[in-house]
Parts: sequence; C-alpha cells; structure tokens
Amino acid sequence: MKRIVFFSIWLLISTPLYSGEIVLSGTYQGKSVFVQNPFNHSTNAFCTKEVFVNDRKLFDAPQISAFKIDLTHLQLNDLVVIRITFDDGCMPRVVNPQVIQTPKRFQFVSSQSDNQAISWTTSGEVPGGQFIIERYESGRKQWEVMRSLLSKGRIGNNQYAVQANHHKGENRYRIRYEDPEGAVIYSVELDYTSTETPITFYPVVATTKLTLSDSTRYTITDYYGQLVKEGEGKEIIVSELGPGEYYLNIQNRKEKFVKK
Repeated sequence: MKRIVFFSIWLLISTPLYSGEIVLSGTYQGKSVFVQNPFNHSTNAFCTKEVFVNDRKLFDAPQISAFKIDLTHLQLNDLVVIRITFDDGCMPRVVNPQVIQTPKRFQFVSSQSDNQAISWTTSGEVPGGQFIIERYESGRKQWEVMRSLLSKGRIGNNQYAVQANHHKGENRYRIRYEDPEGAVIYSVELDYTSTETPITFYPVVATTKLTLSDSTRYTITDYYGQLVKEGEGKEIIVSELGPGEYYLNIQNRKEKFVKK
C-alpha cells in the first residue's frame, strides 16, 4: 500500500504541468511563423514545451530565445493549425500571427452619388491605402482627378463621403482604391444628372467669340477630336481658330459650331 502511494506522488511531481497552449489557425501564405521564447528562471528552462503543426509535433522544448516554425512543407493555401504548449507562468509570444490569416480582399460594398455628395462603403482595407475620386470629362475624353483622401485602413466596413460639385447636366464619377503595394481597384461608375438649367451658347456660326448663358469650364476640339482651346468663363474668343467645324464641350456634353 505504501509503495503505491509513493509511486503516485512521484508521478504527480515528475509530470510537466502545462499552464496553457496557444492555438493559431489559418492558411499557409508562403511565410514562416516566428516566436519569442522567454526564459523561465523558476524552472531554469525556456517557456515553450512543444510545437505542433496540424497535430504533428515539430519539436520539443526549443532551448533558444526565439525560434521559427517552418511551414514550407505545406502547399499554398493549405489549412494550418499551430499549437504551442508552454510552462506555468511563462507564455511565449507569436511575433507575426497575421502571416497565416486568410486574407480578406478589399471590395467596394456600395457607392452612390446624390445632389450633395459622393459616398461609398468598403471592406477589407489595409493601413496606408488611399482613394482617388475621378470625374469623366467628355470634352477631353478622359478621367480627371477631383480629389484624394487616405483610407481608414480597417478590415471591417468603412464609410466615406465627399462633397460633390456637379456640373450642370450629366456627371460621371468613379472611385479608385490604391493599396500600399500598388494594387488598384475601381468602383462601379456613378452617374448623376444635375437638374439645373443647361448652359446654352451662341452663335452657332461664329467669327470672333462664343457667348455662354453662364460661366463654366469648357474645352474646344476640332473635327478630328484634337484639343485646340480650353478655359473657364462666359465668353470664349475663337478668332484665332481657322475656318471649319469645331465642338464645344461643356457640362459633359458636346455641341457643334462653325468658325467662319
């Protein structure tokens, strides 16, 4: 009887008492996991006791202050479950747990334009990204930058709104997201029609100038679509243009006139 009690006590004292374990799960993204491994002076050993990857033990009690968990035996996007057991009162620290987290891809959740603002909602952002709001200028047949702003950088939903200074008539916008590594993603194109009175001009056959009903930005292109003049105002001097057909581009619409 005494022998059995003695054996039981010896077994209890000799068996390591793990106070806990760290469990990480995700997918293999081509990178290794690094762990800081403090020294436990009460046991005269380093904290980590065992390291498992997908229930396979990689090694026991690494006697080093920092170590790498090599995952190169896995295929990209393979499931990864890492377990690190540690001793009582001494927990290791995983330096880069994010390298096995399944990436959440950026997306525009919604976007819209109304009479006051251009607004959008995103998810999956990363810190350091930016947004560029662009307007399509039909006269130049190109997208032009209106403004830019830094992203909030949160994985969850982020909401944005900027003031819209619409042209009279048809307006067309898009939002460009650029992440810190240079990847570019566009929103859907946003159309908004301003119900203000369209700007008119005269004469249709001009010799020296065109007169507009209101001040606005304009461009003039020739018959072949080449830009010949641009500016802003209510009067456009055209006396320097050669005779022929031209197009006045205002409010994202194209109007033909003839220079005599």
